[in-house]
Amino acid sequence: MSKLKKVTVVVKNFEFHSSQSCANLYKKVRLEDEGGKVFYYKDLIVPKYLESKGAFVRDTPKVWFIKNIHKSAVVLVAFETKAGKVEYDLDEVRELSRSGLWAGVLCGIAAIPVGIIVAIATYGLGLLLIPLRFYQAYKQIFKIPAILSRKQLLQDFSQHGISVSEGWSR
Repeated sequence: MSKLKKVTVVVKNFEFHSSQSCANLYKKVRLEDEGGKVFYYKDLIVPKYLESKGAFVRDTPKVWFIKNIHKSAVVLVAFETKAGKVEYDLDEVRELSRSGLWAGVLCGIAAIPVGIIVAIATYGLGLLLIPLRFYQAYKQIFKIPAILSRKQLLQDFSQHGISVSEGWSR
């Protein structure tokens, strides 16, 4: 299971890639840590609530709480404001998880027709795509929702000493 990491970063550069109703995807995000070391995130997913609160601002140091959902994809789950308050929105993370689940279902359904069509064009080599697509669907349906589940996030927040009030939503 992916652990929640607390990192202090300064956003230097990024490419806006796409937007959903609950989050934005940024590619090639160049960051700088506290020591001035430059590092990159290939894909960074930022919920819109956190972005509206100022979590993703250039040239300003921010404390982020992130989760790796793939070797190249990272989700910004929460951030700490200058006043020391931790801002998060578990409902947007849940929506993000659900959209990934539906993408996995579609990927699984399309695996066999895509494999057969490509197999016809490549003299059978396309059949190798079927298990690959099923594995991608498995990750989208089971792994990513488990990493971003409310229960897991609450447990991770408590390990970092963040008390989460559930509020009215469940």
